[in-house]
Amino acid sequence: MINEPMGANVCFSYTPPAFRGGVEYTDAQKANVHKAIFDRMVMKSSLLIQHQQLTEHNLPNFWRVTCKGEKTTLEDMDFYLDEIDRLGKDIDASMV
Repeated sequence: MINEPMGANVCFSYTPPAFRGGVEYTDAQKANVHKAIFDRMVMKSSLLIQHQQLTEHNLPNFWRVTCKGEKTTLEDMDFYLDEIDRLGKDIDASMV
């Protein structure tokens, strides 16, 4: 490489506790869960992470975070994951 990496995209999905352990979690439910969490992020102004799908690759809705080299710390990543879990852990099938 000529230059140091400038950033990286980190893509991941979130599964609320109600959908863990073999419970069906459809792509449509995942999209609705991510939308509900995103709306909560906006309402609380705690975090803003884009969520999207890649239909051309048959990938359902997921979160995408762009990390800027040394400016993104492990503590930042811990906060992102903890905040998404805090905002989504109460979501169940009746809500999506």
